[in-house]
Amino acid sequence: MSASTRNPTTAVAAGIDLGGTKIESTLFDSDFLPLTSRRQPTPGNSYSTLLKALETEVQWLRHEATQKDLPIGIGIPGLVDPQTGISVSANLTANGQTLAQDLMARAGGTIVSANDCKCFALSEACGGAGENHSRVFGLILGTGLGGGLCQDGQLVLGYNGLPGEVGHYGLPAHIVIEHDLPLLKCGCGRIGCTETLISGTGIAQLSLALTGNERSAVDIASAPDEPDNSKVLEVWSKLAAEMLHTIQLHIDPDCIVLGGGLSNIVDLETRLTNALNEVALPSVRRPEILKPAFGDSSGGRGAALLSLGTEERTDHEPRK
Repeated sequence: MSASTRNPTTAVAAGIDLGGTKIESTLFDSDFLPLTSRRQPTPGNSYSTLLKALETEVQWLRHEATQKDLPIGIGIPGLVDPQTGISVSANLTANGQTLAQDLMARAGGTIVSANDCKCFALSEACGGAGENHSRVFGLILGTGLGGGLCQDGQLVLGYNGLPGEVGHYGLPAHIVIEHDLPLLKCGCGRIGCTETLISGTGIAQLSLALTGNERSAVDIASAPDEPDNSKVLEVWSKLAAEMLHTIQLHIDPDCIVLGGGLSNIVDLETRLTNALNEVALPSVRRPEILKPAFGDSSGGRGAALLSLGTEERTDHEPRK
């Protein structure tokens, strides 16, 4: 367990960033700055054990805030059906479960859940890097690949909660053929999804295909100018640019805010801006590509914002 504290006095909401390996719980003040937080390992043996661990976090947050009715949001990997609340996640024992509803049945109060990428997008659209933009796309380049869309500070969820699931675009055929890239099976069951070569785990497969060495995302990001890594990043940037081009064609955001481990590559926003300029339609305005304002804590912050509901976020009203 690890914890950090900034003398919590008046908490308005809390966010839980639930991942495959860790649970990070954070209290936020009225400016949506963190007051106190802690991390716990994610139990992986059963859904009931996961619920128990989350209930412990809910109780800790409410105790720290001295509020029994503290609103709490949970960001989770995978889809959360906006109509039923059912989770679809390959990395959690919550797959197929109504996590927020089941946790509320145990702990009471207001508890909501949403995809972690969408929580990230909401955070960066409301007081973050996308604050002065109307249409904000949050793009997570991490272990997986996904995103979320906000319009005027509001999440766009669609019919199935799908907006932002860009990891399941198909890979661009001309780049696959040019570099003889593998078409791999994705966790979703499809073949050749963008996530299989562009995500943090996918870039290792890209490295193997291009250089014969399966280097990790951390290795590549820490030494981007090393010849083999440079070659991998060149092709990776081309693949990513085609994905960004597709995002622009059917979402047309004002800006794209980058998150996840790969976003720590030095000058990645410049690299991707240049790569997008090579493939974008001529004479169209490009989305601004930005670093996040809240870094790794942005997902939990977005979950806390989500827990309050739009009507209560007076400090972050939709932009006119």
